[in-house]
Amino acid sequence: MEREKELAYILGVLRDGSLPEPSGEKYEVTIATDVDKEWLKLIAEKISKVFLLPQERIKLYKIIDRKGKIPYFRLKIYSKSLYKTLKEYYPERLQMNWKTPRVILKAPLEVQQEYVRGFYDAEGGCRDVTKFINGKTKTIYPWLSIRCKHSKGRNEPLEFVREVLRKFEIKGYIRDNDELTVTGKLNLLRFYNYFTPFNPRKRRMLKHLLIFYGLIPADA
Repeated sequence: MEREKELAYILGVLRDGSLPEPSGEKYEVTIATDVDKEWLKLIAEKISKVFLLPQERIKLYKIIDRKGKIPYFRLKIYSKSLYKTLKEYYPERLQMNWKTPRVILKAPLEVQQEYVRGFYDAEGGCRDVTKFINGKTKTIYPWLSIRCKHSKGRNEPLEFVREVLRKFEIKGYIRDNDELTVTGKLNLLRFYNYFTPFNPRKRRMLKHLLIFYGLIPADA
């Protein structure tokens, strides 16, 4: 079961990644991009463990945001075997057409829980918390969201996440067909308790929000 949970987390994180068409014999897998290098290292460890890949095959690339001049890091792997394995879970060519992997749809709730955790770690966030931390605003709202662009019709990936949240008595709403929002103090506290982010930056933002509303102690 532990391997299934680790795999589910990786598949959730991959919602921020890509599986571009191979160029000749070059099979590229981009897992995620984030400012938190330590979180990406954690993912690299999980990938090495689940897919039996040597750590040296998993690369971190530094990227500079031209607008904010903030360093980002991208986790990338060149591996034909890993590419083909992940394609079994996300066979569609464009990420915007990716649906929830069948292995996740049929999995026990505790495995689906890890998929949602990974999804949030990669594509989630809390409204205005960064501005609050930086002193640009004096208040923040009990609001978190997960974004997922989808090319056509209903947004099946977000609908699935919403259903998983409901099983934990967390209410979520899909806005503009590309964002799942969770609002309300109790919903956010439940989300924190059941889906505590592994991404230190996302966990820190959610904790700030909960501390602001007195839902957890300041030293939590």
